[in-house]
Amino acid sequence: MKSRIRPYRFCLPQSQSPTYDNVFPYLQQQGWQQTRFNWRAHFSEKNFEFNLDAAECLEFKNLLAELVAPIDPQIMPTTFCINDHNWQAILNQVADQFYRNDLDYVDNLIWVLKPAKLNNGQNIKIIQRLSELEQHYLSSNRIGGDHVLQRYITQPHLLKGPELGHKYSIRMFVILTNYAGAYIFPRGYFNIAVNPYQANEFTDLRCHLTNEHLHEDEKNVVQVPTENYELFKPFYPKIKSIVASTVDELKIQIPQAFICENKPSLAIFGFDFMVESNEKVWLIEANHGPCFPTTDDHPLQKTLYRDFWQAFYQSFVLPIASGQSVESQLF
Repeated sequence: MKSRIRPYRFCLPQSQSPTYDNVFPYLQQQGWQQTRFNWRAHFSEKNFEFNLDAAECLEFKNLLAELVAPIDPQIMPTTFCINDHNWQAILNQVADQFYRNDLDYVDNLIWVLKPAKLNNGQNIKIIQRLSELEQHYLSSNRIGGDHVLQRYITQPHLLKGPELGHKYSIRMFVILTNYAGAYIFPRGYFNIAVNPYQANEFTDLRCHLTNEHLHEDEKNVVQVPTENYELFKPFYPKIKSIVASTVDELKIQIPQAFICENKPSLAIFGFDFMVESNEKVWLIEANHGPCFPTTDDHPLQKTLYRDFWQAFYQSFVLPIASGQSVESQLF
């Protein structure tokens, strides 16, 4: 008589993150049983507790820029963390580094200023002159706290261009683990601005920003799977190289993040890239636990996300739960 194989158990609180909201029903569909106790689970929220220092080094854009600068200063546009306390020092540093003879304006030198902890393009400003940045910080009518000041790519590669072309960014998914390194899912999507790109015209930011929403009731981009565009093929090796170099440097700077002492842990990141008109690929940012859609009516649910979560389950969740070697199963 064959003994019954007991189902795996999981412990993930729903409605705590988009990642949990996707993994939770998927495990139920696979026949897993829910438990309230982490110690009884074969896979739980504890498996998402990747090293905090390493996660923040990627999540905070100024730290990410500092991480990749020694590898190649051309991986990521110049980026600063600026706030109420250091803005004068940052202003002086930017002036000394980029503005000759104390000029207030340099052709094709534009900056993006955005709150470090707000999403979807809220309160983003485009700075053309240093005096604008100074006026912003001297004003009381502004949001405080840490901001990101990043050099703007003034000649982006455009889709359906160059006339009436549309700006875009590329989102790719990267899994970091403390037991088997880092892995990139080979398919992502284009965030394509709805409004045609207008160079040197910054009164309307919708054509310059590729955030999904700039206003709550207005969609700012169209999301298209990367496999729909042949032009993605030469970009992908460059993206892989940037991700590999970034993670290799992270391993050097924070080696303890990649040592599995007790429990296997992982983290999901959304890496965002911008392509310049000469087809140079730039890393823009990395988002920890990106905002995955949780409903079936999302246009990418069937064409991208279902495959991603299936691959995530087969390559990471199931090997962790069963104690199997993951080397041959990773995507």
